[in-house]
Amino acid sequence: MSRLLACLVAFLAAALPAQEVKKPKSEFPPEGIATFRLRIRSIPTIQVKINGATLTLGVDTGCQGTGVLTPRGAAKCDVSEAFTVPSMGNSGRGENTYGYVEKLEAGGAVWRDFHISIMPLNGMELDGLIGADILFEKPFYMDLANKVMTLGKTPDTSAAHEIPCYSRGGHCGVNIEVDGQKIPMIVDSGASKSYMSSLKFKGKTTFKGYIPVATVRGVTLTRVETCQIKSLRIGGVPLTGVEFNRDQEHNLLGDDFLRAHPIAVDMPSRRLWLFESQAAPKPRVLPAEEPKVVPEAAKTAEPAKAVEPAK
Repeated sequence: MSRLLACLVAFLAAALPAQEVKKPKSEFPPEGIATFRLRIRSIPTIQVKINGATLTLGVDTGCQGTGVLTPRGAAKCDVSEAFTVPSMGNSGRGENTYGYVEKLEAGGAVWRDFHISIMPLNGMELDGLIGADILFEKPFYMDLANKVMTLGKTPDTSAAHEIPCYSRGGHCGVNIEVDGQKIPMIVDSGASKSYMSSLKFKGKTTFKGYIPVATVRGVTLTRVETCQIKSLRIGGVPLTGVEFNRDQEHNLLGDDFLRAHPIAVDMPSRRLWLFESQAAPKPRVLPAEEPKVVPEAAKTAEPAKAVEPAK
């Protein structure tokens, strides 16, 4: 799967609640930081407890609100449907169902007394998603290459590159420059690849084939075209480690971006920091050597003795 839940952004963004949707009340440990070890499936995931039941949730910075539970996930933790509100998404008008969560525990922190969306996540082996309202309530840090995430505090940012960010419906947005043109992007850990819309990118693309893509509407075979970009910059510096696939409507910095660049976000002050990747380099695979012809005399000679190093 190359992209997950990109359309969830628009689906939840236009919800018009007739009833108040409660946001969580957070309780952090005395040191003020919640620490998570990420498990990577098609997107990063964490283990949480909701109402005492253990669930696997995808970490989705592109998911608006507190998050999503699948009907199966909601049944596991005894979260029933509380109310339904009209919504407007990519597929037109619909309804968005919310359930009530008494307690969510994860990373040493607790979130209480809030509503969460309930909907199917077709093609995804997850119990749900944890969304932007929880992830960006306090300072956020993610090092996807080393599978680490923290909420509440960030590392020392003195050596990182600071970039202004903005909030669009709770998401973290940044501007990048593509061949000199400014394009707004959403930082989306729920997208396994980065995407650029055909409305923003008018240049040439390279056809890469067809791959299955999962969204809230199901799994479809999608044509993959990679954008041919000459110059790519963010915050005035070159943006590396990212390849954009062209999409009909979405502009997303996905998990390839997050693997190449650990990030810290302080949403209240609208600041984002890019760090150099600290991931250990993969071992270099040496090319196989050509077989050597060993002289017959060498086969019968005694092997050289190892010399003990001086002590």
